[in-house]
Amino acid sequence: MSSIFKSHPIPNGNSWTITSKLGHILRTAEEKYGERDKSYTILGVEFTTNGNPQIWYPDDCKHVVIQITENCINDINRAVFQVAHESIHCLCPTGSQNANVLEEGLANLFSIIYCRENGHGNNWTSNAQSYTNASNLVEKLLSIDADIIKKLRAIEPTLSKVDKDLMIRVNPDITSELADKLTKKF
Repeated sequence: MSSIFKSHPIPNGNSWTITSKLGHILRTAEEKYGERDKSYTILGVEFTTNGNPQIWYPDDCKHVVIQITENCINDINRAVFQVAHESIHCLCPTGSQNANVLEEGLANLFSIIYCRENGHGNNWTSNAQSYTNASNLVEKLLSIDADIIKKLRAIEPTLSKVDKDLMIRVNPDITSELADKLTKKF
C-alpha cells in the first residue's frame, strides 16, 4: 500500500507526494488568480478527523496548515482534489473561517479543473450542492471576464472582502444580481 507522503526515487528526482504536489498547486493557483499573501507561512498538509478538509491557523501567528480527510491516506487523487480546494484559501488567508460564495466557488472550481488538467481524474465534484451552486456562479463570472479574479485581487487581495460595488466597478458587464450572490457569506 502506498501513502500520499511516501516518495521513492525515479529518474531525475523523486515521485510526487502530496507535499510536492502542494507546491505545484500553489504555483498554478497564483498564475491563474494572483500571488498569494506570503506573510502567512504554509506549514504543510495533515489529516483531520473532523470529516471535512479545511485550513487551520495554529497559534494565531500567521501559520497555515491544510487539513485533509483520512480517506486520502492512500488516494493521491482525492488528496490533490482536497488540497487544491484549500490552496485557494491559502492565497488570501484571514486567520478565520469567513469565506464568501466567490471564494468557496472558486476553490471548488479550481480543484475540479486542477485535477482534470493534471491527471488526477475527470469526475471530481463536491458532494454538497452549496459548493456546486457556488462554483456555477464563479463559472458564470469567469465567462464574463476570465481575468476577473486577478483584477479583483489586485485591488482587494482577500476574496472574502470583495464586495458587490468593487466587482461591478472592475467590470460593469457583471450584473448586480450576480455580484450580490457571489459576495454573500458562504
